[in-house]
Amino acid sequence: MNDRQLRVAFCGTGRMGAEMVAALAGSGFPVTVWNRTAERARTVAGRTGAEAAPTPAMAAKDADVVFTMLTDGEAVISTLAGPDGILAGAGAGTIVVDCSTIGAGAAAEAAGLCAAAGARFLDCPVSGSTAVAREGRLGLMAGGDPAVINEVRPALEALGTVVHVGPAGAGAAAKVAVNALLHTFSTALAECLVTARRAGVSADALFDVLAAGVLWNRFLGYKRPAFTDPAGTGVAFDLATATKDLRLAVAAGGDTDPARSVVRRVLELHQHALDDGFGDRDMAAMAAWFQAAADPSAAAGDAVPGREPERI
Repeated sequence: MNDRQLRVAFCGTGRMGAEMVAALAGSGFPVTVWNRTAERARTVAGRTGAEAAPTPAMAAKDADVVFTMLTDGEAVISTLAGPDGILAGAGAGTIVVDCSTIGAGAAAEAAGLCAAAGARFLDCPVSGSTAVAREGRLGLMAGGDPAVINEVRPALEALGTVVHVGPAGAGAAAKVAVNALLHTFSTALAECLVTARRAGVSADALFDVLAAGVLWNRFLGYKRPAFTDPAGTGVAFDLATATKDLRLAVAAGGDTDPARSVVRRVLELHQHALDDGFGDRDMAAMAAWFQAAADPSAAAGDAVPGREPERI
């Protein structure tokens, strides 16, 4: 590929995918989008100036790079393969960049499918929220050939900061580790918010304390509203998807003693929350789940309050 503008296809315009498309289109890349729910693709296309395609194959036709941002490994493989899949429309040498969270095993399978079809593959999952994606400030962990990464670096850098973590599969493995840490931290935060609340410390007050101390980080910054004002904050990362990520992490550490695995215990807690009907709520709803357990008289969907309303 020469210095001309890369032609981009993007398959998967869910919450994160839609914001990534906006970042790419906002950086001047011509983008064609596809989504399993066609109306969703048309909405994103209308909002960003992208074109909508009826199939993954049509989206990939004439593209230099095809991004996928899908639910899981099964969705990635099915979108690559088949008569209407990406690889049916992609030309020889097309670079497929998977940004999903699928684990190293599924990434290896996807890489094999691409190689057999004459395409090239990078596993390049991302870290960050929808707000961070919208601003083009994601963290990208890229696995694969450095030369291939460099060919599509302009498009990758429109999404955020790229770190080459190793050969094919390393990006997927790094993302599983990152999300295991993320969900463990977020779950501990949820429990601590509820514990502090019982002693009279509001969620907002505890966040103020965190903001002034060594534990403050970008996650706490952009996730604060989801914990302090859940009713007024949209879902950015639902608990069902978080639980899927934790399953991948537990599978990756398969020989770890279950009695000594923090991540396995966090998965168990998430599974209980799903069983109690919290799956479609934001990951911050673990706080509401802990609150319901601490106060059985409260409704299961009650949120952890922020500041107390002023009493007059």
